[in-house]
Amino acid sequence: MNAKTPSEMRPKERKPKAKVTLDAVAQRLGVSVSTVSRALAGHPAISIETRDMVRSAAAELGYRVPTEGRRAKKTPTRLIGVVVGALHNRFMTLLLTHLHDALQEHGYQLTLVIDSMNDARNLLAFRPLIDGYLDGLIFATATLDSPVVAEMTARGVPLVLVVRSVDTVKVDTVEIDNTHAGAVAVEHLYQLGHRRIGLIMGPKNTSTSRDRVAGAMKWLSDAGVPSDAVSLVWGDYTTESGYSSAIAMLTAANRVTAIVAGNDTIALGALEAAKRQGIDVPAQLSIIGFDDMPLAGSPLVGLTSIQQPVEAMARIAARRMVERIHAGGLTPPVHDVLPIKLVRRNSTGLVADS
Repeated sequence: MNAKTPSEMRPKERKPKAKVTLDAVAQRLGVSVSTVSRALAGHPAISIETRDMVRSAAAELGYRVPTEGRRAKKTPTRLIGVVVGALHNRFMTLLLTHLHDALQEHGYQLTLVIDSMNDARNLLAFRPLIDGYLDGLIFATATLDSPVVAEMTARGVPLVLVVRSVDTVKVDTVEIDNTHAGAVAVEHLYQLGHRRIGLIMGPKNTSTSRDRVAGAMKWLSDAGVPSDAVSLVWGDYTTESGYSSAIAMLTAANRVTAIVAGNDTIALGALEAAKRQGIDVPAQLSIIGFDDMPLAGSPLVGLTSIQQPVEAMARIAARRMVERIHAGGLTPPVHDVLPIKLVRRNSTGLVADS
């Protein structure tokens, strides 16, 4: 047996692994580089099937989405930004509390951003924070036409929507089945004999308002209630909006006998309006809200409400956020839809005899 020379005995040096490019992914699939780039960014012009195909090929080849335009960080900050439009809604403060606890269990901290984020130009003010310090963003205030969600997704920022959803961008989303919830609310009132029902919703450009109205109107239509028997008002998720909208409904010639409020905060305004008009709840008017915030269960309020599992929503959103950070933008978005529950209290009752 021939003896090996010292050079032959040395282990062979490994060549550094070549960086996988967009072009390599495009060649693997037989598509253009621009298609690969837009698919990885979640661009709405690219079909879901193509996006999933591109992400799978990219993951198989070992491609990593660059964070162009974002300041490079030596180490993760483990800081997550949570975007809300306002804090006047008790449901939102509960959500924030549970998000804080859930993220902390995963080793992350929460920082609060109070802004509607409906204008892409607002990003200029927040970019130093987003690019330099945040590992991801959880949106609890997205509107259907929000340009910011698409912008954040295209720039590779880990993003999760909670409570609300958008139609134009595929992104991790945690919400209830709002269409079903709207149907459950009006079914409850219908079974109590109500046929003249008012819907006092939040902004028209939010998925929560849109879908709850769609579910309510569809159920009533199927039950034979004509659309002109339903009064619909779009407003804000505030007590003031609930009060003014309810006053208009309760002073109309053929006033409603029941009101579905877009959330419990709106419902409180409707309750105040009924009191001001000398209308007894529930003997003369039934009112049902959404969220089932703690005040709804108070003996002084006794509000019938559609319960959202706020703690579960927060925990799932936190988990999706951590998974999105670790996935590097390659796994397909997940849409979590959670169940709701009708909690009946003293604000709804049988319709009064006409």
